[in-house]
Amino acid sequence: MSTFSKANFKSLNYNSFRPHYPASFYKILFNYVTKGNESKLPISRAIDLGCGTGVATYPLLNSTKEVIGLDLSPQMIKTANSLVAERLAQLDIKDQSRISFKTGAVEDYVYQEPKETPDGSIDLITAAQCIHWFKDYDAFFANAAKLLRPGGTLAYWFYIDPIIVDIRGSFKGDKSHALKRTMELYNKYIYDDPNFIGPHWEQPGREIIKNFSVEVNKHIPEELYEDITIKTFIPSEKQKVAGEGDLDLKKLDIPLNSYFDYLRTYSGYHNYKEQLKDKAVAHELFLSDLKEELGFDLEATKIDLVWNTGYTFITKKE
Repeated sequence: MSTFSKANFKSLNYNSFRPHYPASFYKILFNYVTKGNESKLPISRAIDLGCGTGVATYPLLNSTKEVIGLDLSPQMIKTANSLVAERLAQLDIKDQSRISFKTGAVEDYVYQEPKETPDGSIDLITAAQCIHWFKDYDAFFANAAKLLRPGGTLAYWFYIDPIIVDIRGSFKGDKSHALKRTMELYNKYIYDDPNFIGPHWEQPGREIIKNFSVEVNKHIPEELYEDITIKTFIPSEKQKVAGEGDLDLKKLDIPLNSYFDYLRTYSGYHNYKEQLKDKAVAHELFLSDLKEELGFDLEATKIDLVWNTGYTFITKKE
């Protein structure tokens, strides 16, 4: 995905402000991989496609002997490699050879001949927050099946558009109205108003993920894969907590300025900012509207964010 590959993209900011996947989700993933038999852990080899800075890659080491992370962006891979010692120390792993990060396109790695990784040698292929950018889903699913051993897992998951489900602090009017109006303003500046970020999203990827990767799932070849598991979660003021088996992604009790730090990691925002020659105003106007209409304070207002999420797990047929 071209925006994250640009030389001026700040991958450390991306790593700092993006949400991290909880341990509960990896438990769901590896319960699927082993079909509930934990004695099969650790599995031997996993590939994390579109790995970015390694947010979703490192946790795989808790249940996998060897992990390879692949990303198109040299900046992302540079950051991932710079974090190896720190992240492995956090995981109490001393053998750095268990993880490696490589720069390259998914298509080059999965489709190349001769293959760097032999067919039938991978237990798990993951793609976190990136499959909506892949170019040819039919070819991807077919070639991923070649890399996977019989019974191996292909898993992809995503998050999109954080929902503010609770507000604390001073604000004008009813809380439900404040929550609703905040999301209306979010949609205005992020998608709907052509004067702001909306036209600067790379397509069709953004629309694919906004629609919960339905377009991707339609291409799953049932002659190659079985045990197709698809889950989505849409939070709201009334449904703040993800259900059992959902990807639960949230940041609770954070100041409003942290919310805007996150919005500034959007690829659409990055493209919009470049167009305006670093005179970006969308987030400033969004914040101004929140202050004037709803009485929000950047420092004093605390919010709970919960993301729209989804995942698909599939198994290569024996």
